[in-house]
Amino acid sequence: MQRCLSCMRLLLRSNEWNKPEKYVIINAMHKIAEEIEKTRLSHIAETEASHKKNFGQYLTPYPIAKYMVTLFPKTTEALNILDPGAGIGTLSCAFLERIISEKWNNPNIKITAYDLDPSIIEFLNKNLSIGKSYLENYGYTVFNTDFLERTSFEYSFNINEKFSHVIMNPPYKKIPTKSSAREYTRTFGLETVNLYSAFVGAAIAQLKQGGYLSAIIPRSFCNGAYYKPFREFILKNCSIKHIHLFESRNTAFKEEAVLQENIIILLQKGTKQESIDISYSDNINFSDISQKKFDFESIIKPEDKNMYFNIPTPNQKTFYLDNLLFPFQETGISVSTGTIVDFRVKDFIRQTPEYNTIPLLYPIHFRNFKTQWPKQSKKPNSIVCEEKIENMFFPVGYYVVVKRFSTKEEKKRLVASLISPEDIRTDAFAFENHLNVFHDNKQGLSKNLAYGLVVWLNTSFLDSQFRLFSGHTQVNATDLRNLPYPSKIQLHKMGEKLQTYNTWQQEIFDNIALEYLNDNYTAANF
Repeated sequence: MQRCLSCMRLLLRSNEWNKPEKYVIINAMHKIAEEIEKTRLSHIAETEASHKKNFGQYLTPYPIAKYMVTLFPKTTEALNILDPGAGIGTLSCAFLERIISEKWNNPNIKITAYDLDPSIIEFLNKNLSIGKSYLENYGYTVFNTDFLERTSFEYSFNINEKFSHVIMNPPYKKIPTKSSAREYTRTFGLETVNLYSAFVGAAIAQLKQGGYLSAIIPRSFCNGAYYKPFREFILKNCSIKHIHLFESRNTAFKEEAVLQENIIILLQKGTKQESIDISYSDNINFSDISQKKFDFESIIKPEDKNMYFNIPTPNQKTFYLDNLLFPFQETGISVSTGTIVDFRVKDFIRQTPEYNTIPLLYPIHFRNFKTQWPKQSKKPNSIVCEEKIENMFFPVGYYVVVKRFSTKEEKKRLVASLISPEDIRTDAFAFENHLNVFHDNKQGLSKNLAYGLVVWLNTSFLDSQFRLFSGHTQVNATDLRNLPYPSKIQLHKMGEKLQTYNTWQQEIFDNIALEYLNDNYTAANF
């Protein structure tokens, strides 16, 4: 690496270089990138999983870092760069590589990097010092301290720096309500539940007007009630310029076996929101990248009070059903999480049905869109009818359930199943907490409505709509309320039709839904 830097020092003194000189620079930069990538892979292999989990640490592959910095518009102004959760400095080094290779000629370049893990500070300092070897107007500072703690203190006294650029892969770790991290984050005007959103919020607060932030973060913030304040914070302070979506769930951090879906997002502080560029790739070399432009209103619906981010996938089909569907509230029904948390009522649950018990339904009790109970498994099948917990039960009737967690192997995120009193003789049902339950004010649904919901919730269209804002396998009741639904009359008609079939499959659900939504709508579009 040192020899590579010596070559660059000689060449970078001039403002121009010819083609052979440019190739020397590019080759030298490639070798530096290779060294950084080797360090990353070694750290992953040699570091205990518990250590990485403690710091919420997932180091950025160099190809991803290199792509992230290409999203910044070129500028000749002074650069004051923040890299919070810097790791070994991959992101900052990728930014330096671009500045060097494109000869930005900025009057001053400064990087401020934070990382709490003492085991990588030596690597961070070493990698950031590379810039001093070939940029006379470059400096850097490394803080081995808590980013939120230090900057919240500075921010509260208005003595914090203002940065022109933020490049970041923040730590991923849940933060408890009463934790110091929550308190620090509130200083910036944000209430949030994870370190990654806390770091992004703190970084946005310290960006100057017109400054840019490029981050790789989990897609989980795009939906759900817990991340609504974070979505509001982003939209209040920034415009969204670009979103990059990885088509494969395990692409970005494959060496870490991370199955959380991640996106790259580019924000600009204090500027008017315009259309958003959305790009896609199936690998971290971005060799197959494609890009489309979308209106902001198609990503975040103006009428959506929850501000879900609806990010189209590259193969997303276009459906023209908007005028045929309605908000969930207009159906007049309810959906909620199952009320039984088994470890809290362990004294009342039973492995098999007994006298004075009712069915306790888990996700394992549903297969092929119907109920299979009782079932031999490690999970219990029944719960005692005890006065202390009777308020958690649902009276016998028709219900529809959607599993809160779909397995990685399942092709669809939304899988709905019917519960019929004709299949199980009982006075009531109990639903375990890993189920979402559709009901009518904690009473059963009408038979036709229940069957109609099974049709609609299992359609390809609705699964596609769900994937617009959800990047993980979890399905929350709030998410189900945020989806569009046919009218109650249409659901009843769909339910009547479904009852004419003995076996159910995907094609049947899609065709029934299309038939009753719009007679002129072609099934080929579904």
